[in-house]
Amino acid sequence: MLSANSINHWQNFLDPRKHVPSIRTFGVINVLGPSLSLFISHFWFITKMVFIVVAPFEIFKVLSLANPYDKFELRAQAFLLGRLCHLLIAPALIYALMKFMHTGVAPGVHESYRWGLTRLGKLLVCAAIAYFLQALGYVFLIIPGIMIGLTLAVVYPIAVLEQRSVSDVLRRSSQLTRGYRFEILGAQLVMWLMTLMITIPLGLMSQNVSFWPLAVLAAIVEDVIQQASLVLTLVMYLSLLRTHQPSRPIVSLTP
Repeated sequence: MLSANSINHWQNFLDPRKHVPSIRTFGVINVLGPSLSLFISHFWFITKMVFIVVAPFEIFKVLSLANPYDKFELRAQAFLLGRLCHLLIAPALIYALMKFMHTGVAPGVHESYRWGLTRLGKLLVCAAIAYFLQALGYVFLIIPGIMIGLTLAVVYPIAVLEQRSVSDVLRRSSQLTRGYRFEILGAQLVMWLMTLMITIPLGLMSQNVSFWPLAVLAAIVEDVIQQASLVLTLVMYLSLLRTHQPSRPIVSLTP
């Protein structure tokens, strides 16, 4: 259990209003460069964080679900468990990257997860609402779903870093992304295509190899590569804050 002093001490590293030299005003190139740099320089740390959470899930999926892609129910279960793993990782990784950007020192995996658990509840609620709204939008001819996804593109870092209610988190994401959604789409597409070049072969390997440890390893590496999208989301959020700051003061993030 975390003490109030521990939380306040850790919170000092997480003020997104603090200037970070590598974060510039928003633009596709301005967010892709720092995102790739952060991801590559912390690849081993991200690997350790992902391994702790997803290794049991991937082993269970390979050994117990035989072929989870044969039936819709098993595909849905595997998808939901995968999203839950992603949500467990997200606040811890955001904390770790924020602390590194502000202090130059990366925290330990244990410290990151201890802090991340303090933000998990609100993130789960915000993510569930965002998923539901985006899925509802996809039902109506795809385009509304894409627009909702772009509107809520920075929900994760807002939910983790700002002291706001769930409704305010969604409203804040809409406010920050307004006027920049096509650029956000461009950055997401570039990152998606880059990761797809790696994750497609890994996904095929994890589904088709008969030697289960190799299938698990391929799936874990795929999970690690997918964290590049979370890094991009954090950098986009910080960049949008910096872009809005001169003309729109940022509300205090602490009570």
